[in-house]
Amino acid sequence: MSDLIRSLRLFMRLSEEGNFSALARRQNLSHTTIARAIDDLEAHFGVRLFQRSTRRLTLTGDGERLAEHAASILDQVGQAEADLAGAVAARGLVRIGVTTALGLHYAHRLERLREGHPDLMVELLFADWRDIADDRGLDLWLTVGPTETPGAVMLGELPRILIAAPAYLKAHGEPSSAEDLMMHQCLTYGYAARAEPWPIEGRELRVNGFLRANTSEAVLRATRGGLGIGLLPRMQVEEDLACGTAVQVLPGARIAPLAIMVAHGFRGMRMPMRARVAMDFLVEDFPGKTPRPSIP
Repeated sequence: MSDLIRSLRLFMRLSEEGNFSALARRQNLSHTTIARAIDDLEAHFGVRLFQRSTRRLTLTGDGERLAEHAASILDQVGQAEADLAGAVAARGLVRIGVTTALGLHYAHRLERLREGHPDLMVELLFADWRDIADDRGLDLWLTVGPTETPGAVMLGELPRILIAAPAYLKAHGEPSSAEDLMMHQCLTYGYAARAEPWPIEGRELRVNGFLRANTSEAVLRATRGGLGIGLLPRMQVEEDLACGTAVQVLPGARIAPLAIMVAHGFRGMRMPMRARVAMDFLVEDFPGKTPRPSIP
């Protein structure tokens, strides 16, 4: 806390108490410390703030004017401290941009974060592929593939697999090679002008299909409905594989995983504790890692 703000707070409290000794007892400070703070204020503003008597202090005209300014100043400081409390403690709102599959994954694990940091609030903003950017007031955001953002951290890689509904394969046959995919309805997602190629068996396949969406969840649901073949993170389709609503296609194919990084919007400044705690959560609870036990 700056000396000026501290002195202004003591000045306001002294104006209410009207007595150095009473304020010293209440604040657990020495009479000398309080007197020095008032002397510093009077020297700073070049005015006399109190009329001193043996029984009680009263504000001078200049003291009353300063009290009006000090009340406004300290109110603004208090609001700033409340708003930025998360800079020094893990409390307040942290806004995180996430991809669909990973956002749903993390949402299932937020209870552990809440247990450890009950004063923290999390807002998840969903978008897939490379559309998530730092111009929306985000504290943290995930990126697919490398990013030039300073301070970005590699979270890990997401294995991907090809899936289709049994009804689609029954009606259209099952591909036996990567080349066969060119003859099928391939459902894609992304934001670029052209659909991202599918990196299979060391090749970049430019597939086509009836549906292209900006979220992997839409592709997953369309795949379940028998519309075509989807290339999706394995973690997103485990339940469908287990219950039989989807079947893995070309299970032996080599498919490049998705590299996921997390970036932050605090370039050139200290990362607030609320964001640091959230980033640690994203790193520790990335799919495939064993999270630490919940805090009892």
